[in-house]
Amino acid sequence: MEKTNAIAIVFDDHLLFADSFSALIERLGFFSTVNNLNDKKELTHFLIKRSDIDVPIYLFLDYYLKNENCLTLINEIKRLNKRVIIIVISSTISPTTVTNILDYKPQGFVSKSSGFNTILQCMTTIACGNQYICPVISEIVGNIRYMRKVPFTERELEILQYFAHGSSIAQTAEKVHLSKHTIVAHRRNMMSKVNVNSITELLSYARERELI
Repeated sequence: MEKTNAIAIVFDDHLLFADSFSALIERLGFFSTVNNLNDKKELTHFLIKRSDIDVPIYLFLDYYLKNENCLTLINEIKRLNKRVIIIVISSTISPTTVTNILDYKPQGFVSKSSGFNTILQCMTTIACGNQYICPVISEIVGNIRYMRKVPFTERELEILQYFAHGSSIAQTAEKVHLSKHTIVAHRRNMMSKVNVNSITELLSYARERELI
């Protein structure tokens, strides 16, 4: 691949993997710089600072982060900088988790076991305007049709993430830019969908199915 002015960010709190993966994508010769970050505030500052700069930013985002997963972060990133190209990297083999990730429509989804050729194919596919899913994940996707569909919408899953981390209705409303009444309505709808009577039961249902 020819070198461009594109910037790469590897966001992963496993420093050994982050270093080795950064070295891998540096070998592509595609990026002007490759940055390792593992702090959300640092990532937010980085993206805001470059939101008005017409330079592609490729974010290689680990699914399993410290005390949470990356799904809520994906929505925050899209709000901060709409030009960021998100590529989820994960070692998951859970069909439910794969489904949840794909619902957030990242431009790429690769396994942590992927090698140079897979990452090269990922970059080539995205450059052509298409989503890339690596072979390991594609095999899991092929079996997903046998699964029961996740009952919640993308917005509901986002709200569940905040509830799971102890956010109140008011705090969640502020974070997702909705009214408190709308958050209450979402919570009521989710409870109705899975036939539970409390937020505790709702969160238990979600955790059992790896939705949060």
